[in-house]
Amino acid sequence: MRSLRSLVPGLVLLSVASVLTAQTRVADSDVEHLSIEELMNVKVVTASKTSERLSEAPATVIVISRKEIRQRGYTDLSEVLDDLPGMDVIRPYGDTYLKDYWRGYRNTIGDPFLLMVDGVIFNHLYFNTADVMVTFPLSNVERVEIVYGPASSIYGANAFMGVINVITLRDESREGSSERVILTGGEHSSRIADVSYFYKSGDMRFSLTGRFDNGELDPSVGDHYEYTKRHYFSDRALWGGFVDNPSLGGDFSSSHRNRAIDMRAYLGGIELGFQYYRLDSGYGVEYAGDRAQNNAIWSRPDLSAHLRRTQSYGAKTTGTTLLRYRSSSVSNDSYFVESSSGENELRRLDFSYWESSNTSVSAFQDFDIRVSDRLSLTTGIKYEQKKLQKEYEINYGPALRPDEVDATTYPYPPPASSVPLTQDHLTTEDWGVYLQSSYHPRERHHFHLGIREDHNSRYGNATTIRAGYVGNFGKWCTKALYGQAFEEPNNRLLYGGWDGSGSDPTLRPERSSTIELNASRTTRNLTNLLSVYYVQNHDTFINTTHAAKNLGDRTVSGLDYSLQAEIPAPGIRQLKAWGSYSRIFSATEKKLNMAGDVMGTGRIGDLAYNKVHLGLTALVTQNFTASLRGRWVGDRATVDSNPVRKISGYSTLDAAFRWDDLFARGVGVSLKVTNLTNTRYAQPGIRDANAGITPGSFDAQGIWRGSGGFFSSVLPQPGRAVLLTLSLDSRDR
Repeated sequence: MRSLRSLVPGLVLLSVASVLTAQTRVADSDVEHLSIEELMNVKVVTASKTSERLSEAPATVIVISRKEIRQRGYTDLSEVLDDLPGMDVIRPYGDTYLKDYWRGYRNTIGDPFLLMVDGVIFNHLYFNTADVMVTFPLSNVERVEIVYGPASSIYGANAFMGVINVITLRDESREGSSERVILTGGEHSSRIADVSYFYKSGDMRFSLTGRFDNGELDPSVGDHYEYTKRHYFSDRALWGGFVDNPSLGGDFSSSHRNRAIDMRAYLGGIELGFQYYRLDSGYGVEYAGDRAQNNAIWSRPDLSAHLRRTQSYGAKTTGTTLLRYRSSSVSNDSYFVESSSGENELRRLDFSYWESSNTSVSAFQDFDIRVSDRLSLTTGIKYEQKKLQKEYEINYGPALRPDEVDATTYPYPPPASSVPLTQDHLTTEDWGVYLQSSYHPRERHHFHLGIREDHNSRYGNATTIRAGYVGNFGKWCTKALYGQAFEEPNNRLLYGGWDGSGSDPTLRPERSSTIELNASRTTRNLTNLLSVYYVQNHDTFINTTHAAKNLGDRTVSGLDYSLQAEIPAPGIRQLKAWGSYSRIFSATEKKLNMAGDVMGTGRIGDLAYNKVHLGLTALVTQNFTASLRGRWVGDRATVDSNPVRKISGYSTLDAAFRWDDLFARGVGVSLKVTNLTNTRYAQPGIRDANAGITPGSFDAQGIWRGSGGFFSSVLPQPGRAVLLTLSLDSRDR
């Protein structure tokens, strides 16, 4: 791995990222054979909520195609983030399953981007998190569009640092039935079945997709950090009789049981959709083992039903109507086994059930208007009513000393009620209206201007604007972009905490402004893209002793450089190199003490100022593909509350080998090896990350002196794992 680190300066100029492979109305297989130069002209839909050429979109956009997902061996959608520029991906594998500090936005609860499936938002209603993406089926994904930069002037709240839109299969060029089946198994009890069925007859189409994903977190990772070591979870002096029930504790053990169903029916321009995603996990390495057992259930079901109609009004106007119902919750079978003792008190243990129920109904009306060959408008209106939980509903069992706990006789409380309590819910209404324009007086010049006004019944109005220039000059493309965004405080921050956990019902939205300049040069077999950005955040949520407050200000500046190339290689049909280099020049924030007093400014914690991603994909023969994905992440200075002041950088490699048409046409077998060199590495803890690394012990008075807080300071990551996949795609026959 030292040899890889020594290559970093060279990789700054030769690193690479997948930039693009799909088209809105063209099947994925039709664009797989396009040259890199031709791929710059494919259509994307996420940057402006309308179809436009990638080279003309007023944003930095990266597109990952179905082919790339398959060749690189991704087994869940979140793995795409690991190979994208500007991302600091953190994986606790717990009730926060993953976080992404996109372009320097490090926060405690919530994600700074919108996650969508075919333009329908799936950020959690209570937490505003996007970790449900790990449950999304891959068998029906045609491409993923990643839009960098603020997009609130298009989508409203929470499109703060970008948008990720998963585009699924919605039409076929031929009639009849087709299927995709992906079956994966491997180490750590990993079992994945991902199946998609599609049928078309004339104007009628139907699709049904399901995903079942079971597995265990690599049990060896617990030994790589003090407070996730096995002996803390199994110590009877710490946990009493709870260690005798393997469903409650006694060992480092954290499993996941994720489920997904996606059903659509289409008739002409009408779409009826039903989606159910359930992220169900233990607590991974998120919590210190003397504070909470990690073998538990934290279940986040998400259900969505929608009706969408697309209709033409003459030759120049298209309208889309979307009606939607959604529930987004923490189910009442979620539980926690924890220590509740104070600093100078004897240890007490308890068992508790947790629940949060949230629903929304919404209506969207959008219009795409081609005024002339040079001017186009996109406009629309949104209404959403949300019924959101305030505080968690929690049912606690009695707090007992460890020697009083017997797992068979402990008086477990009943699960929290799954029926929403009126007094513990808040109903809000959101209105939004926007207008975007695109004007190109000449073929090579494009000007974009947009404005949006949102009104929330709790915190009032929010106005955001976007402006941009795009110039295409032969092989060169330049973009100058400005955008504003706002991040609304989620209900977990507003109401769901407790003293010291960061809730405050008076929070206002965070605000951001971003300036970005980028330039790209594309030839038939090579494309380079350089983006330089500057972000200012205001009214940032900051945790103080008793609450979260709008006290913070932040500025982040940096660059992302990406490259994709086709390289001539004797004896290989095709060799592609791809990757990126990301550099943060500066990331500073207002520093406050726990009382909320300003202490000056300083560095934002937990960010890697240098990151390199590098990949090679070789089509060795017509049916055999080999891919190598490498990443180098630099050292990270941690947040002020973390006793571990620095997390060391690391390098990892993943490999994937795929044989297509192995036994019959459309049948494929792939072998994936993650963390090929079995590198031991870690990521910084989330939230306060205050547990520390000093080993715990009982003092002379029998008081436990252990971790400094609930949240692990260091998050050890899994070692090498091997997965084998069998796939069947009738579309390839």
